[in-house]
Amino acid sequence: MIVRFETTSQTIATAINAIHHGSGQPVQYITTDSRLIEDKSLFVPITGNTFDGHDFIEDVCKTGKCTSFLTHKQDKVNIADRYNTSAIYCNDTLQAYAAIARWHRKKFNIPVIGVTGTNGKTTTKEMIAQVLSTEGQCLKTQKNYNNEIGVPFTILHLQNTHSYAVIEMGMNHPGEISRLSQIALPTIAVITNIGEGHLEFLGSTENVAHAKAEILDGMAAGSICILNNDTKHAEIVKKKAREKNINVITFGLTGDIAPESYTLFQDKTVVEYDGVEITVPAYGFHNVYAAIATIAVARIMGKSVVKVKEALHNFKPVAMRSDIKKGRCTIIDDCYNANPLSMEYAFISASMVFPDKRKIAVLSDMKELGTYSRDLHFTVGTRLKASGFSHVLVWGNDARYIAEGAIAGGLDNSLVNVFDSKEELIAFLQQFVKHDDVVLVKGSRSMKMEEVVNALEQ
Repeated sequence: MIVRFETTSQTIATAINAIHHGSGQPVQYITTDSRLIEDKSLFVPITGNTFDGHDFIEDVCKTGKCTSFLTHKQDKVNIADRYNTSAIYCNDTLQAYAAIARWHRKKFNIPVIGVTGTNGKTTTKEMIAQVLSTEGQCLKTQKNYNNEIGVPFTILHLQNTHSYAVIEMGMNHPGEISRLSQIALPTIAVITNIGEGHLEFLGSTENVAHAKAEILDGMAAGSICILNNDTKHAEIVKKKAREKNINVITFGLTGDIAPESYTLFQDKTVVEYDGVEITVPAYGFHNVYAAIATIAVARIMGKSVVKVKEALHNFKPVAMRSDIKKGRCTIIDDCYNANPLSMEYAFISASMVFPDKRKIAVLSDMKELGTYSRDLHFTVGTRLKASGFSHVLVWGNDARYIAEGAIAGGLDNSLVNVFDSKEELIAFLQQFVKHDDVVLVKGSRSMKMEEVVNALEQ
């Protein structure tokens, strides 16, 4: 991850209150990846679970391209003397990287929209960015760069040509979104929803709400929080907003900004607001919430609903988030991730769009649910028959509880299959599916359920 960023090593050291060692050096790039060293680079070694970037400081200095580096290890400082580079000694290189980005962010007086939530962050971020980019250059989070390395990386791309920025913020531990918010300093926050995500680390949905509310920590009094009115524990966010004098505007199927109607189709989602029909060429119930959140942002920024309609007409859905694909059958590729709320949305979508089709749920584990995992997998399973699924196929350590829930929810034993491996599931599925079937494929990222999708596409 490298970004062009022209300054000097001494300027950076002063900006982040760190100790500068050696002669001042020009900086034209900042990178956390030792493999991406360009001429006049500042190298930021990050200490991770597998690698410690400090182990590569000498190697990058040997290239002659690295003019300076950050370090929080005193024994690495003298490397600068051997290679005529400068060392910036700090307490923690990850925190220093964040401080550089925060220092850079403060140079820009533009609207910055921060987006967080248990589900729908990326789709909502993309829709908002698409609308804003019709009236000016909009910086947005790329790929899944929504963490403590990705957010600073994104912010460091801010230039004078940008009129807006939309920054996605993810987390799985308390305190992370607070740190990200204090880097990005949002002027508007969007909380898409609060659900059973990362319970292994957070313990309860109340704690999830407190963690999502951390997005307010980097916001000034008088800023605006756009909050899903239909979500759990909205009051936790509202209370914190009141304490910080941040205005709350609610959105959703209910709230301050809500659709007059919505309709789901296989190839589009239609939302009517203020008499205007907005068509998003994407499948899935989650797009209703994303579109309404986008309308809320547009209204706050003085942009018309017609502008939203025009911008979202050519929206491209994000890969593996409810992609409709054709192969041996109709495939709903929802493999990017899974938690109970996203499962519920997936079931609602299939039920509404394919009411008369034979629907097969091919599901795997939802990760990071901690001690709640068994009960939450079981509860997800109980909803399958009511959502119109006639068959359930699962594999994974905890996915078997989905199967138990499906049977408890009214599906016959013979319609529920548990497999010991993904390969066995695929082999069965390839023989079992018919051309007219609709197959939902979903599981957490680590389960790599796209392999099932690929097999069905062939």
